[in-house]
Amino acid sequence: MKNLSLIITFSIIVVFSHATPTLVTRTQLQMNLSSMLNQTQQQINETRLIGGRGDSIGRCDYLITIKTSCDSPTYTKDHISLLFGDAHGTELFVPRLDGPDSGPFKKCSTMSFDVPGQCIDKICKLYLYRNGTDGWVPETVVAYDYNYPPVIFNYNFFLSDGPGTGYNHCGQP
Repeated sequence: MKNLSLIITFSIIVVFSHATPTLVTRTQLQMNLSSMLNQTQQQINETRLIGGRGDSIGRCDYLITIKTSCDSPTYTKDHISLLFGDAHGTELFVPRLDGPDSGPFKKCSTMSFDVPGQCIDKICKLYLYRNGTDGWVPETVVAYDYNYPPVIFNYNFFLSDGPGTGYNHCGQP
């Protein structure tokens, strides 16, 4: 029994003497995550350089997310259009966001729209247009351009029928 105890003790010592001690700290995890994020961002940028951002030269894809307020009517059948642009005057107009594929805007809901179009610089203005009789209260609109951080436009008020209602932050610091 004494020999068995010595053999087990010796085996444990040998196993642990060959093990490499590692101490994972929060800083190391954060550095690894940061490195991984930087690598992912670099891959995204490289993809853009070879035309991955759009399907042809001069075409880009944008994502528009619209959250409808809980103060809005239950749903609206109104025609909702959108215009966004950059500080150089380049604009993209989406004639109708609602439709057979997306359905009507419903209160307390969020809808996303992929918008292909010409490439523009950083989005700094956005206008919504409503045409109809139901009424609609958008809460927020977030415009995602894959070259820049998302831009948030806060509404949370009833959109009037007809003229565009929105924001022009172009030229502001």
